[in-house]
Amino acid sequence: MSTTQAARRRLTAPARRERIEAAAVEAFAARGYDATSVGEVAGAAGVSRTVLYDHFRSKRELYLHVLDTQNAAMLAEVGAGITGAGAGRDRLRATVVAYLVFARERPAARRILVDPIPTGDPELDRALRTFRSARTQAVATMLAPDLARAGLAPGSTSAAVVVELLITGVDGVARWWQEHPDVGLEEVSDIAARLLWSGLPHLGGR
Repeated sequence: MSTTQAARRRLTAPARRERIEAAAVEAFAARGYDATSVGEVAGAAGVSRTVLYDHFRSKRELYLHVLDTQNAAMLAEVGAGITGAGAGRDRLRATVVAYLVFARERPAARRILVDPIPTGDPELDRALRTFRSARTQAVATMLAPDLARAGLAPGSTSAAVVVELLITGVDGVARWWQEHPDVGLEEVSDIAARLLWSGLPHLGGR
């Protein structure tokens, strides 16, 4: 029996599924949905195509599943910062830190969620837009009390623009930080949080 075959036998079903999901995230992020094959994902996960199909009926189902799980993981990290304890300034900084750490530690997850390679499939591209809209709405809901204190009505155009600016701005900082790994997390997050916070309390005025 080969080492690979022995490893396959030792793995539990949940462990196999976890390896398949991890391999799929990396493959879809690097090559996109269309260029990634089921065999490639199975090989990277150390399982056979048959085992992969035991867990996911198709590549489409696997792709949608990893979008869902990675989206939930990102929201959990960011949401913990937004809704945590402390003053608004502290929570804003915690949110920036959470996203920067997520983007650095899980670059493939960030890629498929925020900067995915187009699938060429209208249905899947709509699903990507739906996930993005859901993330934006979730952030807007969690930020609603802070936006209200800044004079921005929930659901207003001003609130929507601010939320979009916060999301894309912090992601831009994450991209920059990936290219400048010598800069410390504390310095980057402090600069970003100070800039965001200095503008937020004044947005309700003219």
